[in-house]
Amino acid sequence: MDWQVFWIFIHVALLVYWLGADISVFLTSLRVKNANYSKETRMALVKVLNFVNWFPSGANMFMLPVGLMLADGLGHSPVTGWWLVLVWVAAFAWLRLIWVAGNKRGTPEGKRLSTIDLYLRYALIALLVVVGVMSLATGEPFTAAWLAVKLLLFAYVLCMGLGIRFSFANFGPTFGRIMAQGSTPELEKEITRLTYAVKPWVLLLWGGLVVMGYIGIAQPQF
Repeated sequence: MDWQVFWIFIHVALLVYWLGADISVFLTSLRVKNANYSKETRMALVKVLNFVNWFPSGANMFMLPVGLMLADGLGHSPVTGWWLVLVWVAAFAWLRLIWVAGNKRGTPEGKRLSTIDLYLRYALIALLVVVGVMSLATGEPFTAAWLAVKLLLFAYVLCMGLGIRFSFANFGPTFGRIMAQGSTPELEKEITRLTYAVKPWVLLLWGGLVVMGYIGIAQPQF
């Protein structure tokens, strides 16, 4: 079995599920803000949104480990052997943390786990930027410039994800108030504002994923 082909397939599948599910989440959020829908319909849409959102969450967790598998196969990565195993263990542990935090949303433990996830993202973004810049400047530790650019783009995409996270943070509490207290013009206006505030971050994230996909296929010489 050609493992390089296998990991390329997984890498493409992750990109498809990340981008496709992300588009579905955004379009569903536009339906949720429709005040003409019944409470039951809007709640059903939110449940669909929360379920589909697990696909991009999982995809962004495993994009880096799969990318490192490919880079190792090409001989461009210092992350090999047991270091790769460690990366995979960390990815699964991180996904587990996100799962528990999501299931315990609104509780002290859920908030604590969400904060841990946030700081882990800060650390990963910083690491990707440092390693990407070093690799571009010196040719090490990653020996292909296009791969270094992909690392920087991945850091960029994660930053856009944080922008979405912060812009959309009050959506859940506001929607909960609508479900509990009933719709008011003020609450509906806030839901609409939050939905459109997140749009630039979403579009920028999608653009980053498309560019990452192109660079991964074209492997241009910088």
